[in-house]
Amino acid sequence: MDNYIKTPFNYTGSKFKILNQIIPEMDYNKPYFCDLFCGGGSVYTNILEHYDKILANDIIEDLIDIHKLILVDDSIIEDTKALCPGKDNKEGFLSLRSSYNEHKTPSKLWALMLSSTNNMMRFNKKFLYNQTYGNRGWNPNTDNKVNEFKTELRKYGHKVRYTSKSFSDVKISSDKVMLYCDPPYSNTEAGYNAYWERDDDQKLYEYLKNIDSSGSSFMVSGSLKHDNKSCFLLDELIKDGYSVKKIEHNYNKVSRSGNKKTEEIIITNY
Repeated sequence: MDNYIKTPFNYTGSKFKILNQIIPEMDYNKPYFCDLFCGGGSVYTNILEHYDKILANDIIEDLIDIHKLILVDDSIIEDTKALCPGKDNKEGFLSLRSSYNEHKTPSKLWALMLSSTNNMMRFNKKFLYNQTYGNRGWNPNTDNKVNEFKTELRKYGHKVRYTSKSFSDVKISSDKVMLYCDPPYSNTEAGYNAYWERDDDQKLYEYLKNIDSSGSSFMVSGSLKHDNKSCFLLDELIKDGYSVKKIEHNYNKVSRSGNKKTEEIIITNY
């Protein structure tokens, strides 16, 4: 994997396995970088040395707080490790899930992510965590990933700022930004789609057109077709004549339904 840093979240929709195809395609002529839907952080973590300032944003506040707290010290690491129910402890997982939904904390969310089926985070329409138990938890491999991640993050932490906003509230008006965008499109089945409204594809399209008009750069990654469902945003950007590159990766291994045809691409305005 070209020595890319693997973050310790095993996040739904992680781009880690295709970093070798998207990281080289970034615009490194801009001094600032924005990861608009940072999720588990695989992308922004692996470009830290290349930009003067980095903004990592995600609408899920507890997820952003995990990143922020790891940057500060090891407290959340120890708290999360203690909270993980571990293997053969479904009752402990269900208790943790109920506890999180009653009183949300970043460490509880991280423990749930590590313990859930396929490490996938999922919320229902009431924004309650509802992913099932995956008979897994914190293990020595997690320790290795945490140590690698925190070392890299703290090395460049002075560059990083975190926000938890809807993408439309992240204001970019200069011509100095490289914006990376990997949203939860309405044509996919991602478990965090509770946070994505049907008209958000249109709103994001307009947002990216404004980024283009400002003179900044953007890269959008996503599934042009998923199980024969097209993506409005990507279709419109292609019609507008932006550059398109196909990404080689098989997502069937992580699809809950299996045998889903997914055509992954990146679109850039440079």
